[in-house]
Amino acid sequence: MLLTLGIIGVVAALTLPNMIAGYKKQETGARLKKFNSMMAQALILSVDENGDVNEWDMSLSPEIFAQKYFGPYLKTLSVEKNGSKAIIYFPDGTTVSMVKGRCMDCTFDTNGTKKPNQVGRDQFVFLACDRTITEWCSNKGWCTYRGNNQPTRDKALEACKKTPHYCSSLLEIDNWEFKKDYPYRL
Repeated sequence: MLLTLGIIGVVAALTLPNMIAGYKKQETGARLKKFNSMMAQALILSVDENGDVNEWDMSLSPEIFAQKYFGPYLKTLSVEKNGSKAIIYFPDGTTVSMVKGRCMDCTFDTNGTKKPNQVGRDQFVFLACDRTITEWCSNKGWCTYRGNNQPTRDKALEACKKTPHYCSSLLEIDNWEFKKDYPYRL
């Protein structure tokens, strides 16, 4: 009897970490898919009210930009300024920080302020771009972080390995699933 319990304990100890890792990948993928869909929908609603993305004032601070162009179309807890970026807090505990670059760089954090806070592990980068900046969002206004063309999976995987900012593009290609060859541990 004790031997059986010991064997069950060893098997549980060996399989539990894999089960937890699998759950974490599934949960993170679901949050990414939800976020991407939510932001794409908010962009469509904002375009209806504020005009085409090309007409948006990209010179606004990230906080004002977030409040004007995305805030009214998202369920948020708050939008706060944090240095040169705006942080949007969502009811599910996730956040997105917006920093002004050539586009508005949007870093989605799947677990909010909890660690590890590393791009490719719990943070994933998206872009809100003026449609004239075709080398990033291919005229869409909202996209994952990628170069001017939708890459092949092999190119996206290599880009993700070199620069984790590109991992959101790989995950989009993989339908928001973390495949076995995903280069970072969650």
